[in-house]
Amino acid sequence: DEYKISDIADPTTKYSLTGGPFGSDLKVSDYTLTGIRIIQLQNIGDSIFYDENKIYTSLEKADSLLSSNIFAGDLIIAKMGDPVAKCTVIPNYIPRCLMSSDGIRLKVNQNMFDNYFIQLSINSSYFRKKTTEISTGTTRQRIGLQEFRKLTISCPSIKEQIKISRTLLSIQESINGLKQQQVAI
Repeated sequence: DEYKISDIADPTTKYSLTGGPFGSDLKVSDYTLTGIRIIQLQNIGDSIFYDENKIYTSLEKADSLLSSNIFAGDLIIAKMGDPVAKCTVIPNYIPRCLMSSDGIRLKVNQNMFDNYFIQLSINSSYFRKKTTEISTGTTRQRIGLQEFRKLTISCPSIKEQIKISRTLLSIQESINGLKQQQVAI
């Protein structure tokens, strides 16, 4: 079956599909040495979370931008970049963070969808082609939240999603392990 991204979002969670704050709502002057982690474009890879480039803001600032908070297990999608709409899961060791203005939070409806299947689907070449077609911008491609919400993903039953995603993740882990061995040689 085909599902719009907006139908994949958890209907029981407020802000389950939302964008980061306006740039003017989160400024460099809001950054702190510790506190709530801010997730930037540099942290979002194709099914990979890059843990470098750590910046933080105060708990008070994160509380003032609740609609842009994102939590462990949620998907974060890059509104811009190369490629546009690349997606990863927020790791469990970061319980709460704040998106930068160029992120989209997707909390998946766990009763019907598997996080990793949705992540892999968003990062697929088929979905990437759809996002590129509706992206705007001349120097850097950008996708808006309203356009992203309307895109569709084909999903089998949740049992099949889990089988597919676990198989593909296992293959990816093996490939990553081989790459690390080659680097060590």
